[in-house]
Amino acid sequence: MSIKSIYLSLVLFIVSGINAESSQQTITLHYPPDKAVMEYDLLGISLRVPKGSADKIKVDVNEDNKVDIIPDSEIECFTVFLKPGINIIEIIATKGSEFVDNVTLNVFRRSDLISEYRNPPSDFKKYYFHMEERSQCAKCHVLKPGTYDRKPVNPADFAPGTFDDKALFATTSTCYSCHNKITSYKYVHGPASVWSCLSCHDNGSSPGYPVKKPDTEICYECHVEQKNKWTTKPYVHGPVTIGKCTICHSPHASKYPFNLYKSAWDLCVNCHAENGSGKHVLGDSFSTEGHPTRDRQDPVRIGKELTCSSCHNPHASNSPNLWAFDV
Repeated sequence: MSIKSIYLSLVLFIVSGINAESSQQTITLHYPPDKAVMEYDLLGISLRVPKGSADKIKVDVNEDNKVDIIPDSEIECFTVFLKPGINIIEIIATKGSEFVDNVTLNVFRRSDLISEYRNPPSDFKKYYFHMEERSQCAKCHVLKPGTYDRKPVNPADFAPGTFDDKALFATTSTCYSCHNKITSYKYVHGPASVWSCLSCHDNGSSPGYPVKKPDTEICYECHVEQKNKWTTKPYVHGPVTIGKCTICHSPHASKYPFNLYKSAWDLCVNCHAENGSGKHVLGDSFSTEGHPTRDRQDPVRIGKELTCSSCHNPHASNSPNLWAFDV
């Protein structure tokens, strides 16, 4: 073999070695897959980074830095917030000032509240985590519910102070270790507040842990008073008619009263956009400018701000236009 041939072979060997090394994947994503569809605003992400391969993991969501992780184990789990629609999540591993690896995810957060986000693009699919055994997760997490995951629904049934400590929840709920962020808001739904997940989620169905549909099938089991009141009214709000409570209410927790996804006024004008100017037109009855719907004190609910629900019942009424007070 000529010297030239040996030289070319050596160059090809080195180049192929470099390409093989650069193609090695450092970040192994366990969950979720690319182009997954999610129902809620918090997404748990699990990935593997071999020890010593990176000293920082940077997570950008829609080009906004949301999480910085200093990896201290091979498996890293964290939570990010999703906006409705497509979210672009970029996970970047570095060591010192050197780039190590990156993974980009596209996740669609579906929303019944906003019409343009009700149906995901055709190449996005729902992905059910609990459909598989997840042996890599089982090393740290218990993936099957226990008796503690069906606690009494009413938090008042617990002795005062007994369940204030998060460490106690961690030992009495198999769901807590992965899903603890869902209750990190001011207003928390009763069953979620005590991690009684199986009060609403069915652990015997497939895909794993669904909730009966329509929502009223499960909501009315506890909210009996509301069921008796609303189902006897002649005028019923659309979402209530079709039994979709979670169009407006979060089943877990929210920063707004009544577990609403938005403030009452913002929630209403989300669908009733024609009233979004803040003035609700009443013709020539007493004001050609219309009736204000916000930025005023509620004359009936002292100390509260005027909003749509000051005059309209958001669920059901005896009067047309869902007038409150049976006017």
